[in-house]
Formats: sequence, structure tokens, C-alpha cells
Amino acid sequence: MNCLEARKYIYDFVQGNWEEDRLEDFLQHIKTCPDCKEELRVTHMIYHGLRSLDGKENMPVDRSYRKMEEEAEHFLRLGHFFSAVRISSETLVFWALFFSLFYFILGYLPLIFR
Repeated sequence: MNCLEARKYIYDFVQGNWEEDRLEDFLQHIKTCPDCKEELRVTHMIYHGLRSLDGKENMPVDRSYRKMEEEAEHFLRLGHFFSAVRISSETLVFWALFFSLFYFILGYLPLIFR
């Protein structure tokens, strides 16, 4: 992800509108690009300030920022976990069907070769 793409995604990130494929690239970019990280912090600070005025948020800005980053990384870990579970399940179903069909055909082989 380049800086332009990252900056377009900052508002969605702060809002919590995360997409697993973009989020991973975004977090990696933020870790390596100090300019985009600073823009993210400023955007979060503004968003946090507005939510504080509405009474929807009452924790300090720094803690809120760390919590947002932790939640995003947790979201990614959960996504990876469920992807692994899905792939494992699909693999198990494939092999179960394969062996079921294999044994079904083996059962008819003596009838065919009589």
C-alpha cells in the first residue's frame, strides 16, 4: 500500500470500517511510514475529540488510540483464524467425499468383474 491509498483509508480505519485484506496492508504501511502514522493520529484525535463532545467517549486520546490499534490487530487475527478454520473444513469435506466415493466404487467392483 502506498501513502495515497493509506490516506484514503484513514477515515474508514478510524470509523472502524475494516476490511481484512486492506487492513493488513494499512497496518503494515502505518508501521513503516511516519507521515501516514502522524496523519492517522491527528485524524483519530479529531474524531476522538468530536466523540468526547457528544459524550460518547470518555477515555484519554492516547489510550483510545492504542485501543483502536489493538482492536484492529485482534480483528485481523480473528479473520486469519476463521480463514484457517474454513480452509481446514473444506479440506476435510473434500477428503471425506473422496474416500466415500472411492469405497462406493470399490463396493461395485466385484459385481462388474464377475
